[in-house]
Amino acid sequence: MKKTLIRAISFFLTLSLLTGLLIPFASAIEYEGVESMTVDATAALLIDLDTDQVLYEQAADEQRYPASITKIMTALLTLEAIGRGELDLNTEITVDAAALADITEDSSTANLQAGEKITVKNLLYCLLLASANEAANVLAMAVSGDIPTFVELMNQRAQELGMAGTHFVNPHGLHNADHYSTARDIYRMSKQAMTHATFREIVSTGRYTVPATNLSQPRKLLNTNGLLTSAKHYGYTMDGTIGIKTGSTGEAGYCLVAAVQKKGHTLVSVVLGAQNPTDSRGNVQRKQFTESKRLLNWGFTNFSDATLLDAETYLQELPVRFSSEASHVVVRPTRSVQVMVPGTYDPERLELRLRFHRDVASAPIEAGDILGTVTVIYAGEEYATVDMAAVSDVSFSPFMAFVSSVNTVLGNIYVRLLLLIALVLVVVGLVRRFQERTKEERRAKRQLRQQEKIAFRQREAEARQQDEAQAKLEKEAREQQRKEELLRRQQEAQERQAKRAQEAQERQVKRAQEAQERQVKREQERLEREERNRQLRAEREARQAEERQRRQAEREERQRQAEVRRRQEEEARRQREERERRQRQEREARRQEELARRRQEERQARQREERRRQEQADRERRRQAEWERRARQADSARNAPPQRRPSPPRDPRQGSAPRKKQGRRPDDRR
Repeated sequence: MKKTLIRAISFFLTLSLLTGLLIPFASAIEYEGVESMTVDATAALLIDLDTDQVLYEQAADEQRYPASITKIMTALLTLEAIGRGELDLNTEITVDAAALADITEDSSTANLQAGEKITVKNLLYCLLLASANEAANVLAMAVSGDIPTFVELMNQRAQELGMAGTHFVNPHGLHNADHYSTARDIYRMSKQAMTHATFREIVSTGRYTVPATNLSQPRKLLNTNGLLTSAKHYGYTMDGTIGIKTGSTGEAGYCLVAAVQKKGHTLVSVVLGAQNPTDSRGNVQRKQFTESKRLLNWGFTNFSDATLLDAETYLQELPVRFSSEASHVVVRPTRSVQVMVPGTYDPERLELRLRFHRDVASAPIEAGDILGTVTVIYAGEEYATVDMAAVSDVSFSPFMAFVSSVNTVLGNIYVRLLLLIALVLVVVGLVRRFQERTKEERRAKRQLRQQEKIAFRQREAEARQQDEAQAKLEKEAREQQRKEELLRRQQEAQERQAKRAQEAQERQVKRAQEAQERQVKREQERLEREERNRQLRAEREARQAEERQRRQAEREERQRQAEVRRRQEEEARRQREERERRQRQEREARRQEELARRRQEERQARQREERRRQEQADRERRRQAEWERRARQADSARNAPPQRRPSPPRDPRQGSAPRKKQGRRPDDRR
């Protein structure tokens, strides 16, 4: 029964592993007209940092082990604590022995020692450049007092950043089955960390020297990111690299988060679970660098920068009612939309879909009032939806509001019919009354009607003045309300800041008390250990004296026997040394031959790489020249007399309805 259960578990684990290996390749994004791409890793992601536009994804939401990429979150919480005033970059931290407890000898370290004093800034360099695991623990204890509390903060911050697929167990990333994340969550974490200037400065540094401390000479740190520098790994550098972090364990594989600036954009790649095989010549293929570099080059090659919408562009005029100064108001987008589009940017494939809140806007309107939205669509893909705001103010007119109301009422056919009937009845009555009245009565009636008209005009003027005064009062009330709201927000911000400062002070006091208690406890434990050690030393010395006497007798007997064996072994050793000498000569000859062969291969590889770079530069120059030629042609075409252009072929995806094009101003250029 037990063996059957073990076999079933093994089967399901194998099935899960195979499924995890197959799924990533089925989840990659495909763009029209873009070269297909597959990354040799368990998960991958490529995003434009400036717009959060996803250019490529592969199993981006599957949970993987992040290894030392975890240290990005550790650095982020440390920098946020500095921003709150709880720490300072120049604050000197004393390394606690507890920070070294879970660090294995084969893991990456900066060789920090218990009792060593080092600044927060230098700890961050040890953390992010050398990927020092003990530096992560030291910073965690400096921020929260102990590691478990810091881990809670890590998970809390992850939830705030929307990292739903992430759970942390430690601050350094050494393997734990409950310590995992996803490629998309790692991007969210890295993006937040890159908002800090100190973080950007550190991860873009290739080499750094930590000054001497009370227990160490100066330390030379080398960045482990092969795309940034060749200090640790030769032959993988990429122009424009500005970070970020490597990570690797046996369970996680080899991982890399990389950021590269080119062509006015910053692309961030996340590669998880890469494997580094060894070729037939014994050279290690570092796939975390080669695949990241290949993915980033693919992004910059297959996508071009394009401004799909300019914030200064006047989009359309919207009719306005209830105003005497303007019948229309011009709208424009509240922000620009600059993205990376597949292939070469073609303005003909751009579509702007405008949606107004109302078909006719009502005065009063202030500049900046949101009147609708514009959806930016390129090549059938929706990239952004931006608010449209009024360009200028439009004042309110009570008279035009009255006229509009009257026109609305008169526009109803039933009202018109009733008015016509009433008019006929009135005319008939007036005719009858006119026949009955005398000339004197008609003169009196005319005078009365004239007086009523004058009174009506006076009442209308007074009502117009009252409406204008009321509108002015309402505008002043709105302004006063805005000022009060701003003051309230400032007061709330001050209160929150004061509360945070008080909480920080309370945490500092609590940490100081806890540190004092730990110090007292450690001192008591030290005294107890010393007393036990003295007793143990006395007992050990007595046993050692007896043992020395026994060993002396045994030693004399062994010496006699050893002398006999020594003579026998001496002869055997001379013979063995002679054989080994001949073998070393042969191995040295073979090693020299292999070294010469490898040097020749490396020279050839460098020559091939240089030729490839030259060819790529030539292609780039040709591409730039072609783009400039097309731009000149486009300018010439715009300056030429207008001609009837043939209708573009209808996109089958748009159905039978023709594409609606937006009107352009004569001076409008996109």
